Amino acid sequence: MLAVSFLGASRVTSSSEKIWSDLGPAGRRLAGFLFTFPDRPHRRERLIDLFWPELDAERGRRAMNSAVWRLRKLLASAPEYKEGHSLRTVGPETILERTPWLDVDTWALLEAAQTTLSGPEPDLGSAAIKEILAVLYRYEGPFLDGEDADWILEERERLHSLFIRSAMIVVRHLGLCAQYHDAILLARHALRFDPYREELVRHLLTLLALDERRIDAIRYYDHWIGMIRKELGISPLPATRAAIEEIRDLHNAENAQHLRARLVGRDERPRFAI
Repeated sequence: MLAVSFLGASRVTSSSEKIWSDLGPAGRRLAGFLFTFPDRPHRRERLIDLFWPELDAERGRRAMNSAVWRLRKLLASAPEYKEGHSLRTVGPETILERTPWLDVDTWALLEAAQTTLSGPEPDLGSAAIKEILAVLYRYEGPFLDGEDADWILEERERLHSLFIRSAMIVVRHLGLCAQYHDAILLARHALRFDPYREELVRHLLTLLALDERRIDAIRYYDHWIGMIRKELGISPLPATRAAIEEIRDLHNAENAQHLRARLVGRDERPRFAI
């Protein structure tokens, strides 16, 4: 198994990190592109224009050949690799194929989001939730962080959106199952990468209160409101202010039950296509 990470620090495990670094900046961008768009042919001329636009035709071809050779060498470091598979050149086209022994974090996120966003939440059993949680915790930052090509920015936004939407659904699901500890951990993890996502903040405040940590919820809100006023110059939405007031007034089981209903909220909507 070869584990490839693009969400946060790009790296390959179960392999030599030196091989990954030897790809070079353009080679790593090429690898990211091929892993992002697998199982489809890419014309070599287009890849050269994308990743070596500053080189003339001959030097561009040599750079492309070298990068493909190095990427193939990286793939070949996996015991399951078979010559002529995974990364193929067919005439003027290059194709990277999905294989069971390639564990790519972006592929895993897309699959988890497909499960999370496509069906009703009651279908999320404990085994499915466990697998989805493992994938969501692999999210360590923006896709190909530090790069700014148009296709990277577009894919970065798409993957981030899928991560946040999936995390919010799983947070709510765990909370409704009274698994407050796991729900709080996931909410905090997601907020590391999107601290101003107000709906997720409301979920976290609600979960802390339901977990009998009302003081922690109030402290988090006070810190968060100070941050958004300083960084963004804005105030919380009415829904967030209403949630924290309800938490401040939380004194009995009936109030807690009403607060728990906030986790159902308005988001019982059809899922979006991915």
